[in-house]
Amino acid sequence: MSAADPVVVLLEQVLDLATAVAADLQDVVGEFGLTNPLANLVWLLDPDADPAPLRQLAGRLHCDPSNVTLLADRLEEKGIAERRPHPDDGRVRTLVLTPAGEAVRRRLLQQVQQDSPLAALDVGQQQQLRDLLTIALAGRPSSRTSGTSVR
Repeated sequence: MSAADPVVVLLEQVLDLATAVAADLQDVVGEFGLTNPLANLVWLLDPDADPAPLRQLAGRLHCDPSNVTLLADRLEEKGIAERRPHPDDGRVRTLVLTPAGEAVRRRLLQQVQQDSPLAALDVGQQQQLRDLLTIALAGRPSSRTSGTSVR
């Protein structure tokens, strides 16, 4: 494979995009005294979705559940998130954002959207890219889809 191989070029562009988004996120992360792992966890805690069990969060972050426990401890100390029993199974612990945590998450999302290289794409191009990425990632675990069971 040469450097001019279309797949290599595309992979380099995807990595450049991920690096740009991470750099934009880093600016906001510092505002709230968060580390990157804490910001990643806040990003995953969608207040409009069902509460996420800690084990599911570990799967989505591709880490050991004990790491999520430590991250959850830090977010609780900062008043950003709190553990609650799962509404369908009280034995399962979930992590949800507090109102302050929802504000932090909104700010993270706003900053990344505002400065995103993807903002240069019109709505149709964004949809086309989403469709292509969905095809490319089909069957692969992602932070949005892995570990979707309650336990």
